Amino acid sequence: MTEQDAMTRLAAANPVPDADVHDSAASTRALVLQRAVLAQPRSRRPGFLLPGPKWRYAVVPAALAAVAAAAFAVVNRTSPPPRPPVQAGASTATPQSILAAAATQAEREGPRGQFVHATGTVARIVHLGPGAGYDVIRVDTVQSVQPAAGLPGEGWLTIGERGSSVRPLTAADATAYAADGSPGPAKLPADGEQTLYPDLAGDEPYAGELGDLPDDPARTGPAMLAWLAEAGQDLPPDPQGWLFRTGTKLLDTFTAVAGGADRAKIYRMLAGLTGVRTLEAGADPLGRPARALAYTATTPRHGLVEWQVYLGPDSDRITYTQAVVRQPGAANAGLPAGAVQYSTAVTAVTWSDKP
Repeated sequence: MTEQDAMTRLAAANPVPDADVHDSAASTRALVLQRAVLAQPRSRRPGFLLPGPKWRYAVVPAALAAVAAAAFAVVNRTSPPPRPPVQAGASTATPQSILAAAATQAEREGPRGQFVHATGTVARIVHLGPGAGYDVIRVDTVQSVQPAAGLPGEGWLTIGERGSSVRPLTAADATAYAADGSPGPAKLPADGEQTLYPDLAGDEPYAGELGDLPDDPARTGPAMLAWLAEAGQDLPPDPQGWLFRTGTKLLDTFTAVAGGADRAKIYRMLAGLTGVRTLEAGADPLGRPARALAYTATTPRHGLVEWQVYLGPDSDRITYTQAVVRQPGAANAGLPAGAVQYSTAVTAVTWSDKP
């Protein structure tokens, strides 16, 4: 093998396109070395309420500080550690390939038990204080038991029963938080209705039967939009964004556990949407291997928001979601770009024949 042959093979295996370094190297060897440097992983700064289950809420006192600290540890921080290196092949994945693989995995999933038990956390930014005020992140533990795959049974979900915590969003918020007496979870304003996924976009909910939706992916989304019209709801100004957010809500593990065929139907519908893109990350914000998708849209009150979902590498389950503020709006004007308005993390899932 000649040196030119070796350089050609190395260039073909390198993920950095020639266009990125065009005319910036004087020889084939220099071009290959330059692309190899550019291909190294970079450090970067590195979540909808459905009808059905019964809800229980609990505000946890300061005596549970140790548990709250454990819950807090799983939340995306303002200054997180460097993102894990991108896994090989992540750059070539497309939304269509990721969602098609998830659909296939959903169809192959066999029965494991009558109930799905899930645990995790939900985090959201809360604005506090007098005057301009300050922002904190509230983290609550989540527990859920839902009937699996449409089987008979009654589901339930709790938020905060096993611990809650509060921390300032930024260094400036920390100063104001301390001056305000560092209020804990019990002293925060009570939510009118706690949800895992605050409705930042003003979406109308979809409450139709998944089994009634067409199997043809090209007809699934239009059928969901038609259901809205038949229910007397306003059609969304951004149908693609509504279908992305609503579709991922229908796949949520905490609040509903649809059967494999219905999950595959939703995944294939999502694969046909425009505006969905892949994220470079090979891991979720907790550092777990994952495949990531995102959709960015302007909201009425919260500015430009990017909704991100992370799927396990060998599962069709969504294990992490978050809404990242790209440009704040009227309702969150004090937030810095890149702040996570809310996030949810599924940390454990087990199946059982007992609720």
